[in-house]
Amino acid sequence: MGVVLGAVGVVAGLLGAGLHAANAAAGRTSEPSFWLMGFAASLAYGLGSVLLRRSDATVLRNLMGAVALAQGGSLLLQEYAFLGTAVPGREWSLWLGSWCWAPGYVAIAALLPLLLPEGRLPSPRWWPALVLSTATLLVVSVSWALTPYDAQDFPEPFAGARNPVAVEAMGDPVVWVVGGSALVVAVLVAFTSLVVRWQGAVDVQRQQLKWVLLGYAGTVLLFGLAQVLPVATTEVVAGLAMVPLPAAIGVAVLRHGLWEVDVVISRSLVYGLLSAVVAGVYAATVWFLGEVLGESTGAPIVATTVIALLALPARTWLQRHVNRWVHGDAEEPYAVLARLGDRLGSVAAPDELVERVLPSVVEQVARSLRAQEARLALGDGTVASYGGGAGEEVAVDLVYAGERLGVLAVRRSAGFDDADVRALDRLAAQAAVAAHTVLLSREAQRAREAVVLAREEERRRLRRDLHDGVGPSLAALALHAETARDLAAEDPAAAVAVLDRLVPRLNAAVADVRALVHELRPPTLDELGLVTAVHALADRLSTGRTRVVAEVDALPELPAAVEVAAYHLVGEAAGNAVRHSGASVVRVRIVAGHDALEVTVADDGTGLPQAAPTGLGMTTMRERAEELGGRFTLHSDDDGTLVTATLPFAPVPVGAA
Repeated sequence: MGVVLGAVGVVAGLLGAGLHAANAAAGRTSEPSFWLMGFAASLAYGLGSVLLRRSDATVLRNLMGAVALAQGGSLLLQEYAFLGTAVPGREWSLWLGSWCWAPGYVAIAALLPLLLPEGRLPSPRWWPALVLSTATLLVVSVSWALTPYDAQDFPEPFAGARNPVAVEAMGDPVVWVVGGSALVVAVLVAFTSLVVRWQGAVDVQRQQLKWVLLGYAGTVLLFGLAQVLPVATTEVVAGLAMVPLPAAIGVAVLRHGLWEVDVVISRSLVYGLLSAVVAGVYAATVWFLGEVLGESTGAPIVATTVIALLALPARTWLQRHVNRWVHGDAEEPYAVLARLGDRLGSVAAPDELVERVLPSVVEQVARSLRAQEARLALGDGTVASYGGGAGEEVAVDLVYAGERLGVLAVRRSAGFDDADVRALDRLAAQAAVAAHTVLLSREAQRAREAVVLAREEERRRLRRDLHDGVGPSLAALALHAETARDLAAEDPAAAVAVLDRLVPRLNAAVADVRALVHELRPPTLDELGLVTAVHALADRLSTGRTRVVAEVDALPELPAAVEVAAYHLVGEAAGNAVRHSGASVVRVRIVAGHDALEVTVADDGTGLPQAAPTGLGMTTMRERAEELGGRFTLHSDDDGTLVTATLPFAPVPVGAA
């Protein structure tokens, strides 16, 4: 029903605008006629009712359609009557068009606030207000319908016309005072209900009511401005006044773009207040110069100059204070995010993030959300906080590249709605960059420390093995050699006996040295190369039940670390498959790309158990790949297990060993 009413209202408004153009061309109009106000209202509320056709706001849709029909019908009927005395039904068209606009405007001011934002009848608490508004609408409509034309502000083309149903008593000022008072009370009660429900609302409903209040503020501001502007611009501004409220209703009911309302409110307040300041300063300057110094001072030019000098500082001052009132910060949320991103991008040292940027992040979050406390806790135990106090706490995870890095928690006594949580999510996304940088730099530092510790431990082990094992053995062998030398001239047989005992000990010392060397790097890599060494390893791991097949293409010259990692990965993965998978074939494949070596070991065994713990061998293989900057993956199912490792490398210069 509401869609039909709205569509008819739009058509009536368009026809009325067309008739107005014809009447204006023939000189049958008066100034101001406010035709644009009726046309804009029929168009805005009619299209609004059509836009809400799929929502469940049935009562609101019907009321908006009725408003559009009332405004469009009033415009069409009045413009039809303007055509002249010869048109059929002019008297009744004039009568109906003279008052049917009234219920539309009363409905906008006194009924719509009670139905918003859901667009349904209000709760029983506000039923008395609904009865008052409905009664006021009927009283005002009947009063306008029965009031004689000479008691109304009738346009000039209707001079001499008489209301066919006039009641002289309706023209009494007392009747208008009573009706006007009832209308004022109804409007105030309806608007109060809107404000009270906004104060008690949360989440989406609170955002919806913010849009409705913004729409009402825009309508009132424009309509009030139309009363003080010159006649030439009054109609245009009055027509524009009919647009903000239905637009805000559409946004609120359809829940589209709800979360940007605070930015709209702050900018609307800034430019509204700035307009008032500019107008006031201009009027005061013109009055002062004109009254005090005389009319020959060029007051308008001086006033314009003063305004030009004050406008930009006034806007900056107003923007800062309005933002602080609306957002809790001197800047809008988008400016806060941009400033925070710039601050993070300018950091040169990781320590600066911990000491300066993280505290400024939590302070900015607290100020932006008007919170008593903000706290940022990272996974490694780092904590940065600002403020303190009691209240409701909301915490969001800091996530970067799918990894949870920590938590950003905010505490506020006034509680949080979805808009606040959304803003917190945006700020947390920026803070996650800082958190990722901190954790990454600390992980790199720990890795460097681990490398140094491992290197020193290895050096200490080698020193101990050489000092306690190989060293004493070589010293003893040197003594035996000296003894054999001393005996060689006097007792050759004794010298030979000493040398016979020396040779096995020399071989044992050589074996000890080889064992130490083998632990540093498998000798087969130096003796055979990676390709042949892997084939030899496959032959050695093959058993009567499981065959290990190596498929290794010709490889370029590789860094030593990559060769060792690939060899040990093949040995660990293939050895595990032979021992535990029950496979008949284990296939080893090594392929060299432009800048990476890919090692795959696949078997046709039974796969790993679902709850199999991660063993030392698995951890070692993963570490070997990742310490070179590569990747390690393992896939296992009932058809077997596939181990893949990608080892990046830089090409070795020609001639390098």
